[in-house]
Amino acid sequence: GADAGAMVRASVDDEETARAVGINVSLLFTLVFALGAFLAALGGVMGGPIVGIYPGADFEVLLLGFVVVIVDGLGSLKGALVGGLIVGLLDIFGKVFFPELALFTIFAPMALILALRPAGLFGRE
Repeated sequence: GADAGAMVRASVDDEETARAVGINVSLLFTLVFALGAFLAALGGVMGGPIVGIYPGADFEVLLLGFVVVIVDGLGSLKGALVGGLIVGLLDIFGKVFFPELALFTIFAPMALILALRPAGLFGRE
């Protein structure tokens, strides 16, 4: 059997050729979507009791996710892990040591990384 990741990449790159070599693209896309929905639901169920919900929570999470994507660059799983750790640690240390500059401690390193490496730390140039 073929590697599932290779099948997904082949289906996304050239759907017609993937169908020609015997990949059921419709079923594959449905399964990938279902896996993504399952993981999102699992994250919500596990994080909901810890984090809680309040007006503006969506913007806060979106903002942190945006910063992580800019810091790590697109297309790198290792970069997403390292970028998430960097942004998370900067956010917490900023809130603890410099509460009045909490957003600055996230956006200043992001601006510096954008100035030095526009593709991100692990992005392809």
